[in-house]
Amino acid sequence: MWGLVGRQPEVPSAGQDRRLPVFGSLNPLTGRLHAHVGGRKTAAGFVAHLEALCRAYPGRQLLIFLDNCSIHRARLVQRFVADHRARLRLIWNAPYTPELNLIERYWGHLKAKAINNYFFGTVQELEEAIRQAVRDFNASLVLHMHCHLELLRPLRKGA
Repeated sequence: MWGLVGRQPEVPSAGQDRRLPVFGSLNPLTGRLHAHVGGRKTAAGFVAHLEALCRAYPGRQLLIFLDNCSIHRARLVQRFVADHRARLRLIWNAPYTPELNLIERYWGHLKAKAINNYFFGTVQELEEAIRQAVRDFNASLVLHMHCHLELLRPLRKGA
């Protein structure tokens, strides 16, 4: 950091560590990111994200790979998944293995390119930076992340 000789430099500070949870899902076939910015990291926010995914892919069965976050296992989520079991299938990653979850690579990219080392005076500025990073990711021709999923056995019962 530099400044004029004899003058104390002023560094803006938010004064508190504000967080803004983002619920996200990465389509491994298209590389498209579906993200929703939430007010708080809650089971209700996660259910809202699952509802949005169901609307984004009408009539399709969705395989959702999850880490072991406590909100993913909440009763509200379990009831929603049970009510939509014909469309939703949750697949749990082993504990403490973020490298198995493709979206973790995107969260690292988001933090490095849109959040780290930037000052956001308001939560609204942070939210807009996150939304812009998601738009940029989905518009990019080089950042898309894809994976090939091959199942050794069918996930549906009776299949």
